[in-house]
Amino acid sequence: MKKVLIMALVVTAFIFSISAMVANGVKQPVETELSAKELYQSVVSLEDPEPEGEKAPEDLQEFNETSPELNLPEAVPLTFDQSTVIQVQDGDTVLEIPMDTYLQGVLLGEMPASFELEAMKAQAVAARTFTLKTMESKKHEQSDVCTDSACCQAWENPETSNLIPDHQAKLAAAVSQTDGQVLTYQDSLIDATYFSCSGGLTESAVAVWGNDVPYLQSVESPGEENAARYEGEVSVDKGVFVSILASAKPEVRLTGDPQTWFGEVIYTSGGGVDTMEIGGCQFSGPQLRSLFGLNSTMFTIEETEETIIFHTKGFGHRVGLSQYGANARAAFGEKYDQILAYYYGGTQIKTLSPT
Repeated sequence: MKKVLIMALVVTAFIFSISAMVANGVKQPVETELSAKELYQSVVSLEDPEPEGEKAPEDLQEFNETSPELNLPEAVPLTFDQSTVIQVQDGDTVLEIPMDTYLQGVLLGEMPASFELEAMKAQAVAARTFTLKTMESKKHEQSDVCTDSACCQAWENPETSNLIPDHQAKLAAAVSQTDGQVLTYQDSLIDATYFSCSGGLTESAVAVWGNDVPYLQSVESPGEENAARYEGEVSVDKGVFVSILASAKPEVRLTGDPQTWFGEVIYTSGGGVDTMEIGGCQFSGPQLRSLFGLNSTMFTIEETEETIIFHTKGFGHRVGLSQYGANARAAFGEKYDQILAYYYGGTQIKTLSPT
């Protein structure tokens, strides 16, 4: 707009000078106070030194000196679970994933997503401890852990699961709210064993594996009755029963009335079978469980004309944390640290920092 005004003034000055020449009858331009060129330059000098909307360097300097400094958000540091990457053998593939993703997959594979949050948090601490203890042992050559529940811990990929959003959020919360927390005994990671349900009473480590562990003792575990495998039954044909026991101990004698086959039974402090005399031979509870695929060592035997029936209670080795027992305690209002202190007596929770 200013340029147009300037040009208009110049043209006006030029016309004025021509008119003066004609009026005076001369061919040379008359001297005026300002020539057209000078008029143009004088008008240009009236322009603002900078375009509208922009500041001169002096203004910018003043603005920078008086304005507050820009406070950009600092990068949030990674937590222990986020920064700890582990190698997971999943079939023929070795996955490299952060601890938090791995633990969410363990919760998904090991515990119903409908369980109480506090029970899942207790499971997350136990699973994290179990994982790091396994990594310390160098159990696998090509990986840190595997996804075989019989060897390490069950695992399902949480990123491809069909969980409802609420359950997915609960998995993430159980892990994040216990980030880096592990169980220790005398400043060392514990063997954080766990299982599905106990049948009302957990087992001590010495009864199952022969080693007495101070923090793995038998405790009552009420409220598990809604577990799918709280009670079970296994029926075995008599001929198959005899064959299986004879393959384990050829000296066993199983003839005549089956009611005469079974002798003294010694039970553990956790209510499981310690030893049972069958056909003149001693069999341990864990041995019989393995031979006949029983849910647990807490069982009784019934004889019929054609079969031997095992009636079981509980599911798993029954040592350490009972998952259904933990859920029952959480439903009664206990927090995850109280649940862990109950099932792993004498242990402490320690929070690890990212390296």
